[in-house]
Amino acid sequence: MRRRAARIDQRTRFVILCEGELTEPHYLKAFARLPSVRAVATLDIRGMGYEPRRLVEEAKDVRHQERRQGSGSTQYWCVFDVEAPRQHHRLREAVQMARDNQIEVAISNPCFELWLLLHYIDQESWIANEACRTLRRGQDGAQGKALDGAAYMQRLANATRRSRRLETLHERAGREFPDNNPSSSVHRLLHAIDPTMIAGEGEDAH
Repeated sequence: MRRRAARIDQRTRFVILCEGELTEPHYLKAFARLPSVRAVATLDIRGMGYEPRRLVEEAKDVRHQERRQGSGSTQYWCVFDVEAPRQHHRLREAVQMARDNQIEVAISNPCFELWLLLHYIDQESWIANEACRTLRRGQDGAQGKALDGAAYMQRLANATRRSRRLETLHERAGREFPDNNPSSSVHRLLHAIDPTMIAGEGEDAH
């Protein structure tokens, strides 16, 4: 009998290190469960609890170790916040280190809850962490850092459209990182994972 050839997994692997230990991983795991995502990618999601520079250092070490072991088609990402009213220390240094080591970043300003909030409403004026978290809880009714991932997946198009609009507004005003509050580039990570993801144009679906 002829032995069946081994099946090669053509999906791209993503190693995603998150500043947050709960909210970001819960959200990304819900995204990973979408059928369209499962078809094209595998996600290794790690909630680290590290500030941005340390997070990038960890991603750098993981990438270096895996490359030495002959890791195949893998992208490495860090997901972290700017924070407000006081920004994280050495933010620019963290971003430059990531760039120098082929590590991508998805940054929310002031915090990941801004990305969550954009699933529900517009937010175009400067906002601090706690106000952002309060507004988000008012929209989804969540307690603490928990979230209903499935409910958010139904609103991805809204968040993407609003996030891209914020990018345009900051560009027109000449505001650059880390002075681009409010903003989030999480949609860039999601699009890298699944390029077929809805662009988010048009009216809100919810």
